Amino acid sequence: MKNKIFVAIDVETTGLSPVANELIEISAIKYDGAKKVDTFCTLIKPKEKIPYYITNITGITNDMVKNSPSVENVMPQLIEFIGDSPIVAHNANFDYKFIQNYSNYSFSKNKVIDTVAISRKMYPELPNHKLSTIAKEIGITEDGFHRAEFDCECCAKIYIKALESEVDKNARVRI
Repeated sequence: MKNKIFVAIDVETTGLSPVANELIEISAIKYDGAKKVDTFCTLIKPKEKIPYYITNITGITNDMVKNSPSVENVMPQLIEFIGDSPIVAHNANFDYKFIQNYSNYSFSKNKVIDTVAISRKMYPELPNHKLSTIAKEIGITEDGFHRAEFDCECCAKIYIKALESEVDKNARVRI
């Protein structure tokens, strides 16, 4: 499984629309096979206040992001970090649409791999394929869901498990 470079990503946002809502946290972790080789994680200061219900889900408060960089300052760094590496995310459509919208579609040529599709192949018997459900199934017992770095690491572990079993061959998606 050496020389299998990919970048697991996760974003936290102020809502569900990549056009109407904003990024408040991005995590991208670069792997070479099962080995973590680099990390890019940052909170982002949105133009609007973070809604209360989002703070309840993510734990990210307006106070936490008040001194964080703007999305305009973060995106060039993220673009450079990811480069042309494959992007791996859980429910990839969501994360991908946000990073595409805020990067002027800089990731249009990257391969996108969705660990939801992978988990459906690996664990068809599970009642759902939420990240927390799959994480528990593969032995992740810590709780830190809905924070980008933790979710990113869980997603990567799912993908690594798939690489080891070659499940991902039929679960690749291009968004």
